[in-house]
Amino acid sequence: MRVRTFAAIVAAAGLGLQGPAFAQLDMVTPQFNTQVFKNVLQSNDRAFGRGGGTGRNAAAGARPLFPQAGAAATARPATRGTTPTTYRASPAVSARVQKQFSEFMARQAGADGGRQVADAMRRTDPVRNWSQLVASDGLRPGDSADALTAYWVLNWVMANRGDNNRAQTLAVREQVRPMIAANPAYSNLNEGQRQEFSEVLMLNFLIQQAAYVDAMKRGDQRAQQQLGDAAVARFRNEMGVDLRTLTLTDRGLVQRR
Repeated sequence: MRVRTFAAIVAAAGLGLQGPAFAQLDMVTPQFNTQVFKNVLQSNDRAFGRGGGTGRNAAAGARPLFPQAGAAATARPATRGTTPTTYRASPAVSARVQKQFSEFMARQAGADGGRQVADAMRRTDPVRNWSQLVASDGLRPGDSADALTAYWVLNWVMANRGDNNRAQTLAVREQVRPMIAANPAYSNLNEGQRQEFSEVLMLNFLIQQAAYVDAMKRGDQRAQQQLGDAAVARFRNEMGVDLRTLTLTDRGLVQRR
């Protein structure tokens, strides 16, 4: 999902908001959570980085989730769990997630902003928009691993003013899939809840990506920095990971030396 290619379809992905409102919204509201999303993120487990890195969150004796760059070539993949990350999408679940999102936006951006978002989601399918943005990197809807991979990579890009390619993105997916499968909270989700978790990530991706692309198009260095800082804070608070200590490589995300 190369950010420099996003501008051509940002109008579709932006869900009805334009200009500096993007950046302002993301700085004020770094995360949109449903209860399902919170339960998975708050699972005190190696998943989503907890216990996988260094420092106070490292689990004793655990293999680091993000190996150092010098060791990346010999790092073994995590054991794959048995929890499926795929799901069959239900229109009813999508409608519920989108309703919650428009209500959230109304609280944060005002009633008019909430109406813009609701109208935009009625006119166009956010999941299809997300799919168009990430397809060139080999990611597809219907799999939580793909949704989380796109979210990780986008936030890494924002935090580090970086870029990505298909090989790097798919390598991150190979890291992400066993993280999800090993997460106790995720393993308790039914198919509809797996869809909800994934589509919440997609909606977050769309609004954050649109904010960042808008700032880039306007050449707004301050907004880009603020969005990057928001990404760092978001991942540190929710997932126990410092995005600025990671490098994106063909082996996935690795700790800088």
